[in-house]
Amino acid sequence: MRVLLITNYREGVGGISGQVALLREHLAGQGIAADIFSTRGSLSYRLRLFRRLRREGKDYDLFHIHCCSNLGFFPAVVGITVGRRLGKRIVLTYHGGDADRFFGRHTRLVRHYLLRTDANIVLSGFLSGIFRQYGIPHTVIPNVVEMDGSRYRERERVRPCFISTRTLSPLYNIECIIHAFNRVCQQLPEARLTVVGDGPSRPRLEQMVRDLHLEGHVAFTGRVANESIYDYLDQADIFLSAPRIDNMPVSVLEAFNAGLLVISSRVGGVPYMVTDGTTGLLFESDNAKQLAQRMLSAVENPEQTLQMTKAAHNLLEQYSWNNVWTKLSAVYGL
Repeated sequence: MRVLLITNYREGVGGISGQVALLREHLAGQGIAADIFSTRGSLSYRLRLFRRLRREGKDYDLFHIHCCSNLGFFPAVVGITVGRRLGKRIVLTYHGGDADRFFGRHTRLVRHYLLRTDANIVLSGFLSGIFRQYGIPHTVIPNVVEMDGSRYRERERVRPCFISTRTLSPLYNIECIIHAFNRVCQQLPEARLTVVGDGPSRPRLEQMVRDLHLEGHVAFTGRVANESIYDYLDQADIFLSAPRIDNMPVSVLEAFNAGLLVISSRVGGVPYMVTDGTTGLLFESDNAKQLAQRMLSAVENPEQTLQMTKAAHNLLEQYSWNNVWTKLSAVYGL
């Protein structure tokens, strides 16, 4: 079997691109040749992709499309249109945390394409509920996380060393994290926050840090290669995530894998990954005061924090390749 992975691919980054790169690697391990067809580019470039995909896609048995909401839905449009014309088996994985709003606004468009695939995959119970609401058949198969035991470090104590690894854009609400961290610093002046990543909000976030006089407490690393992310996670004890919408962030699984406590906003598919008080801590979206309370609680109650990190790490087997492949191979028709 030859598989063509179709998505808005960008090399060396996380998110959907990181999952697609990981999938290609694991498929090779199963003896399946897989290549990536990127739909990323300008409007004029994207319009030419239909003809290019018709030409290059002939040599593949299966199109596996990875898409999300809004402009991220384009891989579905081009992949399904061309795949149907070529008579290929079409599998689609939907990643979008904004699916509820997107499906509501573009119901006819979404149903037109997603009812023309051979199989749809969603990553969580959150998206499964939305697909059921719109009558779209699907299978739940989670993201994959690399099960490398060397990445895990069991903490002996919990320091106020916090880290964020999300894109610096309004969607991921790093502002909320900085405001919460400012509250924490007033009680724990030794606290440190590492902000990994880059994006359009970075200048504003750096100015916010200066305005709050947190320069000695907050470090911006800029964009970090996927293979280096664990080097940064290893230096922290608590992982922070405050998105306004989300589905199944791989960054949370990476934090589980590295032995960090996860504190996240209670949005989208996150509560399906993090059980509040058992495998991590949740707070209401955009509530910096509540986030600060969770951060202080994590440091002040180290026994409970360490128990939660162990429990979260024990959950990772369900995200292993062996578990995912058992389900994915059936969807592929193998």
